[in-house]
Amino acid sequence: MISRLFVLAVGCISLLFSTLSTANETALPEGIKGSLCIVRADDRLVLVNEILTKQISLPGGTISSGEDPKLTAQRETWEETGLVVTVGDVLGYSETAVMYDCVSDSDVIAYDFNNALDAHELPIWFAPHYGVEVSGAMLLDPSKLKDSDYRYPEQWPAIKEMYSRASNQSVTYVPHLIDAAPQLNQTELNWITGLQQWVSGAPAPIKSTLLGLNLALNQLTQPLMLIFLFPILFWRFGKEFTYKVFFALTVTSILSLVAQQGFALPRPHVYIPALELAPSYGYSFPSLPIAVWFTVGTIVLLALEKLSINRYSMSFLGLMFLVGLTKFYSGSAFILDMIVGALLGALVAWHIIRLESKPDLNVSELLSSKGVWIALSAGMVVLTVIWPIPTFTAWLAVVITASGLVMTFKPNETQPAVRDIVSIVVGLLFIYLLISYIGSFVSYSGIMSLVIESVRYPILMLAFVLLSRKFVR
Repeated sequence: MISRLFVLAVGCISLLFSTLSTANETALPEGIKGSLCIVRADDRLVLVNEILTKQISLPGGTISSGEDPKLTAQRETWEETGLVVTVGDVLGYSETAVMYDCVSDSDVIAYDFNNALDAHELPIWFAPHYGVEVSGAMLLDPSKLKDSDYRYPEQWPAIKEMYSRASNQSVTYVPHLIDAAPQLNQTELNWITGLQQWVSGAPAPIKSTLLGLNLALNQLTQPLMLIFLFPILFWRFGKEFTYKVFFALTVTSILSLVAQQGFALPRPHVYIPALELAPSYGYSFPSLPIAVWFTVGTIVLLALEKLSINRYSMSFLGLMFLVGLTKFYSGSAFILDMIVGALLGALVAWHIIRLESKPDLNVSELLSSKGVWIALSAGMVVLTVIWPIPTFTAWLAVVITASGLVMTFKPNETQPAVRDIVSIVVGLLFIYLLISYIGSFVSYSGIMSLVIESVRYPILMLAFVLLSRKFVR
């Protein structure tokens, strides 16, 4: 944490001094709203992977009112890549943005590992917008990127021409940055490397089986699993219990996200890109998926009266061990991240269990009441103001939607049939895929992509309630 603050402070000071060369207002053609940096290093171009649009683009952003566009390009490049640059001449324009020739004020550091695009990734976990707007940055030979893979395909040929006129600079390539990780994590990084090398050297049948199991277990940590989880809980335990689990899941997720923003400890593959076997970005301490699973698993075991040492609880712990091993092997989380995540999830569940033990309190009714969800919505508003990032915006939309749904809450009078639950799951999957399909048409727009992702789960929640009312009376 201290080292991250130190890097940010140094970057901000460097950025302040670097702005002296861009202090004067730059006149631009009419219609220009964005300012971008073309950073050429070792005959490669610095590009970023955007989280919301899921597209590749140049570092840059929207010009604020009254801001010099050179300062915009400089600021956005620092926020997205961690590079403090000096902004030079204009290289060209698109319909809405200006492209500048930018040169880094310090050595450009890149990993010598080549990713799927044959690009060299940059270490950017200290950049202010890492995990918020961008999931990574890389040095890529522009000739190896298809027009369709760039955020604005029609602009890519012109950008390649501008790149050919940009100032070139040297790059220092490193195999890893293990020494930049906390001491305990350095040991774990060596363990992950050894584990991956062992699997890689295993006989072909064993290797294929392990990789297939790794892929399957990784799916259990994806948000898409909620489409299956909640209909099953609704079928087995009813509406009130489902609301209780959703409340616990929401609290656990929010606490995990707040802790991640506070500690800002990146994932293992950030220090060694070759370790990344499953797509992931952002911070991993504590592990959010593990925390959520321990919360849900503990509450479900209690409802089944199996919260003791038995084959059900041992099977759950065994599954969590395999999921944790998968995340560790894939370079997605450290062991400590998952241990703390498990403790956090169990702690949230324990508080609910304590409430359950009070004879004069109906916890299911309490956690599905209007007051509780309105209070949670107010808390999310505060968190979104403190951390105005897409993840908290999406959770704010989810909590507000849940607050509205509890106002129409009525206990179900009949038990849903299995065929009804299957119909609900199929309907939710269709809606999920439809939203993704619609989102592909607006991937060029960061704002529209944010809107799509923010309304995805509220729409699924509304659909779940409507479908459950249709099939269950």
